[in-house]
Amino acid sequence: MPGPEVRRPAAPGSPVAWTLHGPGLCTGAWTGTTRRPCPAAAKVAAGGADAQCPACAAADRGRQIARDAALGDDGRQYLLYLAWFGTGLVKIGLTATDRGRDRLLEQAAIAFTPLAAGPYTPIRQAERLAAAAGLAAERISSRAKITAWWHLPPPAERATQLTEARDRIAGQVTWPGRVQLLPCTVTDQAAGFGLEQNPPGGYTEVTGFSDPATLAGQILLAAGRHLLLQTTSGPLLADMRHAAGRVIRPAATSARLGGMSLTFRAPPREPDDRQSSLF
Repeated sequence: MPGPEVRRPAAPGSPVAWTLHGPGLCTGAWTGTTRRPCPAAAKVAAGGADAQCPACAAADRGRQIARDAALGDDGRQYLLYLAWFGTGLVKIGLTATDRGRDRLLEQAAIAFTPLAAGPYTPIRQAERLAAAAGLAAERISSRAKITAWWHLPPPAERATQLTEARDRIAGQVTWPGRVQLLPCTVTDQAAGFGLEQNPPGGYTEVTGFSDPATLAGQILLAAGRHLLLQTTSGPLLADMRHAAGRVIRPAATSARLGGMSLTFRAPPREPDDRQSSLF
């Protein structure tokens, strides 16, 4: 729907009982303050993870920045951040300062610290310089992030790894003009995601929703776009991008799961795309 985004809590321990109806429709383009509806009310591919049609994706400012297709400054201030997802999994990125930590929550960053602030163009240049020097990655796969949940070191060790990575970048990057280097201030989000306790062993993963589908259980983890639920059939991991653009209505808390394609995942091993060799 047009207008400002509406937030609803999905905290660990909360019950979920939803019926999802399709087909999924394009969610439109986010302008930075409001969501502009898709003029064609286009359908999105069933089973896919993209909730926008090509036209709306091209017009979305956030997607333009993610694809490095944004042209020039836009009058907003940007924050360059360093995010930690697991041992050896450190990512550099940027976000508009007025978004607060929304981008870090969306990406399921276990911990993060600001690096620098400034207009878009020099902040993007600084991001490229750090990535080109091999000091941090610009992208980390969703699978690597999820696998790392099962192997998190204690909070103090997480903070130490992130601080050391931040100090390397601060000392080795030649910072462009108009960029203000910021002090290291580590924020750890693991407890808010529900990761203060070890995740369960094996779990079932949702790979797609049909029409209709029913999703019900108690939230164990809520990190980024993923919900890990305790259900009557055991732990269930759902990538909620598969639900984007669908009509979601409340269901009875006793509702049975249905209308989903599933795959079983054994307890994850250590991530295989770690960056420890860079450090």
